[in-house]
Amino acid sequence: MSHIARILPETIDMRQEALSLAKNKLDSLPAGTNPLTAATTTRLNATVTDFLAKVQAVATAAFAYNGNTVLKESTQATCLMFTSHFIQVFNLGVKRGVYTAAQRDFFNLPIGSDALPDMVKASDLLMWCTRLVDGDALRITAGGAAMSNPTTAQLDTTLTAFTNAFNAQSNFKDALDLAQEALEGILDEADKVIKKVWDELETFYNEESDESRRDNCREWGVVYVTVGSEKAMSGTVTYNGAPGAGLVVKFKTGKNKSTVSGTGGYSLNTTLMGTQAVLVLKYNEDNVEVKRWEFEVTLNENGDKTQNFVVND
Repeated sequence: MSHIARILPETIDMRQEALSLAKNKLDSLPAGTNPLTAATTTRLNATVTDFLAKVQAVATAAFAYNGNTVLKESTQATCLMFTSHFIQVFNLGVKRGVYTAAQRDFFNLPIGSDALPDMVKASDLLMWCTRLVDGDALRITAGGAAMSNPTTAQLDTTLTAFTNAFNAQSNFKDALDLAQEALEGILDEADKVIKKVWDELETFYNEESDESRRDNCREWGVVYVTVGSEKAMSGTVTYNGAPGAGLVVKFKTGKNKSTVSGTGGYSLNTTLMGTQAVLVLKYNEDNVEVKRWEFEVTLNENGDKTQNFVVND
């Protein structure tokens, strides 16, 4: 049997919406008609100001971090190309007798191998490129022939650009982490304030019919949903024409989430019913949300649901 239940917010967006709606309603009231106690009114005003400021701080820090990501990735790609070419050209020179295999020691490369080192990770690339730049100066001082195409100076230029972008990205990530931690630090107080406001509203309107009480409370942002028996929603997520492995699927209302498998599958359990919002989320390697898509689905009281999603950049 389905029933109507009050659902407290569980995400940053839902908390912001709840606080903002309550604040907007409070500010619009004629004098002397506030259903909240003086203490709760003061607490609501203070929490809204603090919460919105910290949300904006996260948005500002995320903008700086994401804005530098393109520069970091492009300089990394250029540095990788020059570093790989430098090693390959040097190895070809060894085969031609321009350089000696022993000179690989200056780069910390194995003397008997011309294989490229693993430079997929940014930290590994920085290490190897630095070894090449520093080591080549020592190699030339020791009498080795100068490199060309690329030269050491060209390699050093790409290293400097990548190092600057890499360090900036690290600092932007630290700033984003601090902003997120500050926001997370007030979630408990925000939850208590929201519950306090909603409890006082439902008490204030408790002599009205259930529907009238809920309608009045909804004007303040109180959320009511119809829930039924437990059911599953499952399906596939296609991202840019391929399985959306690593994307996350969740109901906008509720805690449950599912990480999309390598074959594109997901599965969510819920007691929600009726029209519900579903989010498909994309996170980067630092677990920062970089993209979201929102869909509407309709859930029956009983019975599982198959729902596929297609998303594109």
